Amino acid sequence: MAAAAWLMAVGAPEARAADVAVLKSSDVAAWRPAIEALRRTVAGHTVTEYDFRGDRAVADQVLAGLKGKPVVLVAVGNLAAQAARAILPDAPLVFCMVQEPAKIGLAAAPGVTGVAFSLPVKNQIAAFRTVNPRANRIGVVFNPANSGAQIEEAAKAADLLRIALVARPVAGMSEIPQAVRTLLAGDTIDALWIPADPMLLTDATRRYLLTESLKAGKPVYAFSASLVAEGALVSNGPDLASTGAQVGELVNRLAAGDRTRIDVQVPRAELVINNRIAGKLKIAVPAEALKAAGRVL
Repeated sequence: MAAAAWLMAVGAPEARAADVAVLKSSDVAAWRPAIEALRRTVAGHTVTEYDFRGDRAVADQVLAGLKGKPVVLVAVGNLAAQAARAILPDAPLVFCMVQEPAKIGLAAAPGVTGVAFSLPVKNQIAAFRTVNPRANRIGVVFNPANSGAQIEEAAKAADLLRIALVARPVAGMSEIPQAVRTLLAGDTIDALWIPADPMLLTDATRRYLLTESLKAGKPVYAFSASLVAEGALVSNGPDLASTGAQVGELVNRLAAGDRTRIDVQVPRAELVINNRIAGKLKIAVPAEALKAAGRVL
């Protein structure tokens, strides 16, 4: 009732100012550009960030504290989005960093919308091949519960592109080091891919993957430009800054009382290449790939 009353109160377009709760499934550095762009786009609102630290119990506690408050929710990642819908089903919600919204019950509805964190995997694999044509075997460590569907799609795409995808599923973080060592040993793979799997995106895990791959003389492919800045060779994924801006515009619409059904949006892609890493690994990036890149570091 409180949420419905608030929506009526802000029904007039001039009622723009709102409290915005940014609910982070975990504090993932790779997502920071999106949150910063969101903050710029909703500069007229009050924004508070909450870190669920990957823990549903923490999420439930934070959301319980928001019950009855006139707040627009921005859910970043699957955990935050699912918890927000379960605990505060009537609150205005914009989600992002969710790969397959429909599969976790996030359908566009009045007061609920978002930006899907997905691009065709085939396009990503093709871009990696363009940047590093000699890499025919791509290794990937992943948690099937987080990104199993994405890896299945990637395997099909790799087959069409005549690339071998060497996948190593892991059930928990403790299994990552052994899986990575197995992949990087000898000539098993030519490159390591970091998909958008939350298990791989903690600070310690990211550093481990990037450091061990560089030691083994293997490039890292990524979904995020921030990972390229940290040492990956290339990323072809959603442009996080434009994603954050899209989320911000959706927040502005909900804060102004827009109760129409707003379709889930698709992010813009961005190819980013780290030419310094290419030099260290003695990879000659083709000129056409450098020309096609949105950014070259």
